[in-house]
Amino acid sequence: MSDNFQCGTVADASSNALFVTLNSVASLSASNRTLLLSVIQSLPEQLAQLQADYPQAQLQLTFAISSGYWDFLALADKPAKLQKFKAIRNQVTNMPATDSDMLLHIRSCRHDLNYHFALQLFEQLKPFAVLDEMVHGFRYLDSRDFTGFVDGTENPQGEARKQVALVADDELHNGASYIHLQKYHHDLSTWQQLSERNQEDSYGRSKIDNVEYPAADKLACAHTKRSAIKDTAGKSLEILRHSLPFGDLQHSGLLFASYCANPDNFNLMLQSMCHQGEAGECDKILTVTSAITGHAFFAANLSWFKNLSEQ
Repeated sequence: MSDNFQCGTVADASSNALFVTLNSVASLSASNRTLLLSVIQSLPEQLAQLQADYPQAQLQLTFAISSGYWDFLALADKPAKLQKFKAIRNQVTNMPATDSDMLLHIRSCRHDLNYHFALQLFEQLKPFAVLDEMVHGFRYLDSRDFTGFVDGTENPQGEARKQVALVADDELHNGASYIHLQKYHHDLSTWQQLSERNQEDSYGRSKIDNVEYPAADKLACAHTKRSAIKDTAGKSLEILRHSLPFGDLQHSGLLFASYCANPDNFNLMLQSMCHQGEAGECDKILTVTSAITGHAFFAANLSWFKNLSEQ
């Protein structure tokens, strides 16, 4: 695969990240549209400059936009599968759609540098957009969620990250990635009342040594069962997770970030987690965590940035 992709889409996990979502101002004049596209076009160059200034920080940026914002900017060649976030609501859970227009996913091993870069970019985008939210995600202990379980164990590694995350069947958009972003609030007081065995059964994985249960031993509602999906040929449908915990002294949870070559993989996984399974239950983890936001974005390839001046 060529290098025509935003390197932040597939780079190894970072210890700190800022997930910055932005919404457009109500209207955009032709001249302001030109100025905005110029700022967006400059993002890869701005990233490269900071990477050169701080070579040890492993700084990455992924910029992505929503389906609605693609239309708002009247951009050509809209990706075929770029759609709004598909909300799910049933008797046991609610996955809301709260689509924002733009995403800046800034990550590195330094929170101070992430914040510095976010300030720099927001200052440039401020004439054209308003802040929706900025969430600081961080590595917790040995890559654990606040539930105490290791997160991201099944993530693809090496070249497989590109195969899972980057579009490869669309010549115009090869190297791009479909992103889904959700913020979950955990009910840790309820979770901590469960025995360790009940917690492990909820995940289908041991807590301390992080060993997945054999398939025959998993409950129908176990997270590792409900979130593992296959196509009609029995092939696993994977996503690349860039999720991180977030929290303060009042709220804590997980900022779930899915990058994929095909957005259907995420949508099918979420349906499997939410819809009633063979035991009449959805994913057990959803009884102790609640989705607060739901965004769908498209992270274009590098050629798209270079050609923005022609839009």
